[in-house]
Amino acid sequence: MRPARNVNETKTIRSIERAVDVLACFDHETPELSVTDLQKRTDLSRPTLYRILATLEGKGVIRSFGDPQRFVLGHEASRLAASWIGQDEFLRAAGPVLHRLWEETDETVALFVVTDDGKKICIEELQSRQALTFKRGIGFSETLSVGASGKAMLAYTDAAANDPEFDDVRRTGVRVSRGEIIEGAVAIAAPVFNRDGSVKGSVCIFGPEVRLSDGRRDSCIEYVREASREISSALGYAVPTAAE
Repeated sequence: MRPARNVNETKTIRSIERAVDVLACFDHETPELSVTDLQKRTDLSRPTLYRILATLEGKGVIRSFGDPQRFVLGHEASRLAASWIGQDEFLRAAGPVLHRLWEETDETVALFVVTDDGKKICIEELQSRQALTFKRGIGFSETLSVGASGKAMLAYTDAAANDPEFDDVRRTGVRVSRGEIIEGAVAIAAPVFNRDGSVKGSVCIFGPEVRLSDGRRDSCIEYVREASREISSALGYAVPTAAE
C-alpha cells in the first residue's frame, strides 16, 4: 500500500498558481482593474492573462464591463468569501432581495457583516450601471464607527445602546450619510437581524449626491428599509409591524 502523499510534497499546477496571482490583485484599494493593470501586477503575457480572465469569468469569479474593458470580482467570489467567514446562508437569503434593490434604485448595493474583531466586511456588492457611481468592493473592511453601513449595525450593539448619536437609526430603521467617506457620495443603510434579534449585518446603497437628493433619496430610503425587513424575515426574525 502506497503511503498517502503530503499536499506540500505534491507538484503544483502552474495555471492555477497564475489564476490565484490574478485574483490576489483585487482588494479594497484596487477593486477594479484593467488588463494593463493586471499585466503590470502579475508579469503575465497578454495572451496568457486573457485566457485566465476568460476562464475566471466563465466560472463567475470575476466579471468584466465597460470599454475599455475592466474587471471586478464576481458573484462566485462573494459566495466563496461568505462561505469562508461562515455567512453563506446569509448571502443566500439576501441574494434575491439585493438584486431587486439594485433594480429598484439603480445604485450600487452592498451587504455587510460584523467580523469577530468588531469590524465590518463587505460580502456582496452589485455595482450600479450608471456612468457616475461609487463602490467599495467585496472584501472591503473597516471599523463599524465609519459610514452608514457600519453605524446601522453599531446602533444595536451594547457599546452604543445609550448613545444619542444612533437614535435616528433606532427610530427610523435607517442611517443616511453624506460625504462621510467619499466626498459627494450618499450612503443609505439599514440593519439586518438574526432570529434572536441580534444584529446580523446591514444592507446599503451608495450613490452620488446629485442623484440621491430630495424625493429620490426618500424613495431609496424606503427601498432599503424594506430590503432589511425582508432579509431579516428570511433569517427568521419576527419583524415588528408599524403598530408595534
